[in-house]
Amino acid sequence: MMNILMCAIMCAVLSIAIPLIIEGATGAQGLLNPIGFVQSFVLSFCIAYLFGDLVPAVAWGGTLAVRMGASGPVAYLIQCVVTAVLLITCIAFTVSFVNNIATPGGMGAVTGFFAMIWPGALGFGFLAILLTLGPCMKVAAKATGFDPAAAAAAA
Repeated sequence: MMNILMCAIMCAVLSIAIPLIIEGATGAQGLLNPIGFVQSFVLSFCIAYLFGDLVPAVAWGGTLAVRMGASGPVAYLIQCVVTAVLLITCIAFTVSFVNNIATPGGMGAVTGFFAMIWPGALGFGFLAILLTLGPCMKVAAKATGFDPAAAAAAA
């Protein structure tokens, strides 16, 4: 439940930010439009949901915070940084691959596109995660009756 909520918000943010990043880097115009937004959102959501289920980034971030002896807002910040770096990198690379592997540049085009979008996507994605991870975990805990924070504390 948390993965669905967070991915939806994060992918909406990325579906606006990435076309703007590309426009800024290339001078292209009109990339942010309703059809482009929907296409970008569907692709990035499918990728984000898959990686969100396969890569326990939120749990790894929480574990790292505990091992570092962090608590409160510092622990939350560490959890958000780990989540953002792992998930945004996976999303940005996979989107770059899907969109560019069939171009004449092949993997060169993939890595070039990834290098162009990754810093901005990471920044916007981190901000989206920072603002929504906590509320999404609370909503998921209320809706499902499972509180990951309580389960981690009990372990």
